[in-house]
Amino acid sequence: MDFLSGFKVNADDLRIMFNIVLGLIAGVIIAGSYILGHKEKRYSKNFAITILLLPAIMTVVIPFIATDLKKAVSLAGIFALVRFRSIPGDSKDILYVFFTLAVGIVMGLNNYIVAYVLTIVVSLAFVLLQRYWKNTNHQVLKITIPEDMNYKDVFTDIFNKYLVKYSVQNVRTTNMGTLFQISYNIQPKNDMDAKAFIDEIRTRNGNLTVIIENPDDMNGAVL
Repeated sequence: MDFLSGFKVNADDLRIMFNIVLGLIAGVIIAGSYILGHKEKRYSKNFAITILLLPAIMTVVIPFIATDLKKAVSLAGIFALVRFRSIPGDSKDILYVFFTLAVGIVMGLNNYIVAYVLTIVVSLAFVLLQRYWKNTNHQVLKITIPEDMNYKDVFTDIFNKYLVKYSVQNVRTTNMGTLFQISYNIQPKNDMDAKAFIDEIRTRNGNLTVIIENPDDMNGAVL
């Protein structure tokens, strides 16, 4: 029965199976570093699962396309399509996708030492940079105001009281044009009382929405 010949295990098949196991181990390290780097911030569970499994998948694909230019180009087109159809994410997440792909490709080509050195070095660097590289205290402030309010100088005294510096980022209409939302790039003073700052703004904007966001994750809270 000829179709049973497809189930015979040869040396190449064993090597690919071995690569899958090594790819999963590398994926665990990569996903672990991603989670550790975001320990105090939100992270996507689905993305963590993706980067955990992606190296193992790549170790299977690469041996079949390594010597075929047409297949390699087709694979690149598939990744481009997936990226195009995906929701834009954090630049660090995009970096992690390329990092994970690189590990899977190198491991699929049986360069195990290079693959694991890349995995450990980049993962460790990511965790250290995420945990210990403190960004300057810049935030995004979004204030909603009535359409008849002149926003140009209405908050100047409050900003001078609580902020080191500020600048208008953009202005847009909301609620069918009846409201404006002004976005500011701000740097708060070290001793700024956030609640008092928000309360004073609310007394000026008619108790409408005020949002402060961290530009690194843009998961701001409405205050």
